[in-house]
Amino acid sequence: MPQQINLYRPVLLATHRHFSARTIAQSLAVVVAGTLAACAWASLQRATLDSELQAASKQHAAERQSLQKAIAANPAAAVQATSLEQSLQALKRQVGERERMLAELMRGRIVDGRSHSARLRLIARTVPASAWLEDIALQDEKLSLSGRTLDPAALKPWIAALSDEPLLAGQALTTLKVEQAGDHWRFMLVQSGLPIGARP
Repeated sequence: MPQQINLYRPVLLATHRHFSARTIAQSLAVVVAGTLAACAWASLQRATLDSELQAASKQHAAERQSLQKAIAANPAAAVQATSLEQSLQALKRQVGERERMLAELMRGRIVDGRSHSARLRLIARTVPASAWLEDIALQDEKLSLSGRTLDPAALKPWIAALSDEPLLAGQALTTLKVEQAGDHWRFMLVQSGLPIGARP
């Protein structure tokens, strides 16, 4: 009867060394070769940049010499350039002063959403359909309106609506004068405490 003998014994196999001296030497050789290649490339790039810098420096030096020669040949141009530079600096100073003056004038006067145009839009949006305005005066935060209407009764709800608007805080239009002018009425609406007929 045949018999099978297993001669495979893992113990008898040669051990595989992952970090053998040969492997480490090969890795070091690869690292050294890569480092040398990188150094050679950096040296080549530096040499190229140095040559470009020298060429640019020579070109700038030539342009500077030609400019100096042109200025020496025409001294009036140098004087004119200096004069223009001084004029430019003076204009810049004037613009800066005017910007500062404008900032001082506008400081505290115009708040986002509370400008004169916002007030005018509010008045135009809320004016009754039976009325039309002829004059809007706004000066020193004093507001007055004058116009004509076909229905004087429509003015009171409009006045109440304007008085409730935060945009017109401190400018309550509570004094009203109405007089008949033919088939319509003329009205004037001013702030409380402002005499009728007085314009701000």
